[in-house]
Amino acid sequence: MRARLVRSGPRIGWRLPAWAPARTLVLFVGALAVLYALPLVVPMGDYAHDLIGLTFMYMAAALAWNWLGGYVGQISFGHAAMFGVGGFVAARIALSTGLPFWAGWLAGGLTAGLYGLLWGHPTLRLRGPYFSIATIGVGEATRLVATYWDPFTGGSSGLSLPLGQGPTKYALYWYGLYLLAAVVALSWWLRRSRIGLGLLAIKEDVEAAADAGVNATLYQDLVLVLSATVIGVCGGFYAWYQAFIDPQDLFSFDRSIGFVLMGVVGGIGTILGPALGAIVFVVVQELLLASYAQFYLGIYGLLLVLIILFEPLGLSGLLLRLARRLGWRPAAGRAPAIAAGPASSASTTEPGPGGAT
Repeated sequence: MRARLVRSGPRIGWRLPAWAPARTLVLFVGALAVLYALPLVVPMGDYAHDLIGLTFMYMAAALAWNWLGGYVGQISFGHAAMFGVGGFVAARIALSTGLPFWAGWLAGGLTAGLYGLLWGHPTLRLRGPYFSIATIGVGEATRLVATYWDPFTGGSSGLSLPLGQGPTKYALYWYGLYLLAAVVALSWWLRRSRIGLGLLAIKEDVEAAADAGVNATLYQDLVLVLSATVIGVCGGFYAWYQAFIDPQDLFSFDRSIGFVLMGVVGGIGTILGPALGAIVFVVVQELLLASYAQFYLGIYGLLLVLIILFEPLGLSGLLLRLARRLGWRPAAGRAPAIAAGPASSASTTEPGPGGAT
């Protein structure tokens, strides 16, 4: 009888979510700590310091593009439209209201997200090359409107941001790191969550996914809004980094191509891949831009062709192959960190933009 009167109290404790294993979280926090302290302990010039901060932004933008192009399989050539919208909204808020720069970034990101939903909701009904062609039209139409919208964008004269009102290039290193950390965490969550499984099903066969109960329209709209919002925030970051912006730069088709190349060269549908692609993109751009301003995209395109021919999974697939040759094997039932998409097979069917379904 006494045993019946004894009740064990509830166990009180904090448990990590299933999509964030303790080991992964420790590695993530450790990497952030190292990158945060790097400029404080390692001497580096202003140019290298600023370039690393800009690379963080491009890595975040490539990962955001990858949510749509890699996880859903919808290759977009129009993300420069959201990048430009975010940049010009952030710049206009800084020039007209005097609000803190981060408020302009957030407002630019939200505006870009709404704009992405405006054109994306109808066009996401298209699949494969038809969607890609539609995004080209969206990007070019947005660029033309922005070029002739002098009261908002300054037209061909562009806009100059007020010096001293926002962060310096030196401080943008850490803001870029914060942005990258948030995007990496969101990418990991998408890859491991129920939404990620739904996106994988949509990528494989949208009609079969709908028959299985996946709300393809909702999931695709959600991913596009998230992607466009982050791209818009990156546009605001870029505006403050350059301190001068014009529509021909922010809305250029070359910029949209750059986002695609970062994802495909690194490995679409992965987390590590677009980040590696962004690093290669910035390095190639900086090495060639001063002397051969028109050649860097051609060199990057050649690299893309070589990767598609010899390593369709991109740089992340190459690293995985090298790791396996060295004897590394992922734990049973666990996909490696650079595995494609929400599951390890996500990118095996679509090595490049031409393979989107």
